[in-house]
Amino acid sequence: MNFDKLFAGSDELQVGKRIGKGGEGEVYAIANLPGYALKAYLPAVVSSREAKIRAMVDANLHASMNTVAFPTKVVADKRGTFVGFLMRLVAEHKEIHELQTPSSRLKHFPSADYRFLVRTAINVARVFGQVHSAGCVIGDINQRSILVSQQATVALIDTDSFQVVQKGQQYLCVVGVPEYTPPELQGKSLNGIVRTVDHDAFGLAVAIFQILCMDRHPFSGRPKGSGDITIEQAIKEFRFAYSVRDTKMQPPPSTVQMADLTPKVRQNFELAFSPQGVGSRPTPAQWISALEELEQSLRPCPNNKAHHYSRIASECPWCRMEQAFGVPMFISHDTSGHHIPRGSINDGVGFSFNVTAIESILNSLTVPGQIKVAVPAARISYTPTVDALSASTKSASQGQGRKIGAIVLGGAAIFMFAGGVPPIIPMITGAAAIYLLSSSGAQSGLSTVFTQRYKVAADKLQNRIRHLQSNSPAETVQATRNAIIAKIDEYKALVTDFKNLEADYNSARRQQQLDAHLSAFGIRGARIPKLTSGDIASLASYGFTTAFDATMRDVQDAHGIGPVKSASIMAWVKQVEAKFKFSPDYTAADKAALQTKRDNIVSRQQGCADSLTKLVEQLKQQHKQLSDWLAGNDAQLQQIAEEMAQAEADLRHLNIPLPPIQTVPPIYLNTPGQSRTSAYTSTTAGRTSATSGYSARPAGSSIPSCPVCGSGMRLRTARRGKRAGRQFWGCGRYPTCQGTRNI
Repeated sequence: MNFDKLFAGSDELQVGKRIGKGGEGEVYAIANLPGYALKAYLPAVVSSREAKIRAMVDANLHASMNTVAFPTKVVADKRGTFVGFLMRLVAEHKEIHELQTPSSRLKHFPSADYRFLVRTAINVARVFGQVHSAGCVIGDINQRSILVSQQATVALIDTDSFQVVQKGQQYLCVVGVPEYTPPELQGKSLNGIVRTVDHDAFGLAVAIFQILCMDRHPFSGRPKGSGDITIEQAIKEFRFAYSVRDTKMQPPPSTVQMADLTPKVRQNFELAFSPQGVGSRPTPAQWISALEELEQSLRPCPNNKAHHYSRIASECPWCRMEQAFGVPMFISHDTSGHHIPRGSINDGVGFSFNVTAIESILNSLTVPGQIKVAVPAARISYTPTVDALSASTKSASQGQGRKIGAIVLGGAAIFMFAGGVPPIIPMITGAAAIYLLSSSGAQSGLSTVFTQRYKVAADKLQNRIRHLQSNSPAETVQATRNAIIAKIDEYKALVTDFKNLEADYNSARRQQQLDAHLSAFGIRGARIPKLTSGDIASLASYGFTTAFDATMRDVQDAHGIGPVKSASIMAWVKQVEAKFKFSPDYTAADKAALQTKRDNIVSRQQGCADSLTKLVEQLKQQHKQLSDWLAGNDAQLQQIAEEMAQAEADLRHLNIPLPPIQTVPPIYLNTPGQSRTSAYTSTTAGRTSATSGYSARPAGSSIPSCPVCGSGMRLRTARRGKRAGRQFWGCGRYPTCQGTRNI
């Protein structure tokens, strides 16, 4: 625009350079009025804006809050013709999407972690509440009108579209972005509609969702059935993709889940996006309360010190998303601010701590290869019981009577043979004598009773031994040992990654520079044919925010993006790629990228160190319990052993053979090795320690981790280029991640 002389009241303005441009006007710095800016309307709309701007200035809204860029003075030309208005210049702030999108956050807010995002969301709710307290309705909520600073303070611009009331006259908000417009207004002309704070509450909930959920839109997802649906239609039908209700929608894969958030935050989202919430959506004050609860619940991730997430969550969502997309969610650049668990930052290995000492503890706290409970010896020498003695006496008396009867019958048989009695009679008498001599009926009954007592005691003994063996602390100890071994291996792999970082970076520098170049071009700000604002929101919900993202996966994975729109996006990507120029010299960006990678590895190493410290203390306690268990006597087992010894004494007294009893087999533990080989040079200890024994990673068989995302790698063969036919290590998550290592 060309200006002659402009005035704010009686003060002449010296218009400086243009600092912004929108659909209705342009924004200029004021050279003679630092801290303020001019918004000059385009000729097509200037006359329709004058009355509203004069009303807002007369209402003195700008004096009530300094976080909202309300008009402060009317600006006119030398003829008194309305041109626009003065407003506070919101300096050192970025549009909110630069914070909530992971790729741009690393560039514009490199030190921001999830605590920063939650605090920003609180401040967004707070400034919405301030606007409502002033009697205004924001109406046109969008990502370009919400600004955030490096201190997480929030400001609102484009306030001339707000709905205001001055001296009984309503000045409506007649514009709006569909992705932030509530269901009851979707598809309607906003001319003549009086907006309410409940309408704002819907847009506020969308904005907070996008801040907390890495720029994902709450209504962007894929229908569970056939067919297609736009974000606008999904909003109109209350189809919140993350809802506990059956909205017939599936959220994008590998994203934030409602279970990762605290209950009040979940409840607010459900109410804001459900039919039941219309008219009673969560207010800014209710959001502040819920978000402060979320803020208080945040804890650091044990595996990555740059990650913070709610204690309510079962796992770190940022580790989960980094694993899926190969893009870091958060990076901490301030290594001096890291918690250092008994170690130090070392240029050679990253984070250095005494792994050798941990392996020494591991080697000393071994687990037996098998768990076998021995039968305790009886504490006294048992004599037969009264029952056994009585049975023995009774059995002996009955045996003597049988002998006498047999002698009498035998003599009678002989006498009858001699006296000429018919042979059949003496034969029967003789047989009876023989039966009495051989009969042991009472003895057989005794054997059954006392043998059964012995078997019952033996069964009880076996059952008790099985119970004790299956409930020993040994398996718990072994599980903790295995966890320590795995964590040590993870740490050593990170040490290797740190040592090889610069070499790996140099081997793939061109690709990294190209990736950085593509990452600098956002889809949101590009003019790509056929893409609507709804398409851009859908792409962001599926992790497509830059040209780089579009090269990593098929953009048609995003709901609503078909072949035609995909072709437009990829054509734009080619245009962006054509502008790339490789720089062989190390740039500040290269140094920053290397430092970012170092910081990421150090953060993960510190997570390993913290985990190992806790696991070692846990192992010590568990191993003491195991030692006590192995040395201790079980009172119940001893009692059963005493019962069995008594039953054995009774059987021996009665000359009854002991029945065979099977022993309980031991439980064999999966212990591949008890000792650890340390090949790590500890700068803390000052020497290399090596012990004989089991090594979890034999020489020549180690699989390196990806230098980009940390995943395991696979051996591949190059098919083209200078290295065609040669083998290299490629990330196992290719094509999601394209990290490589040379062999």
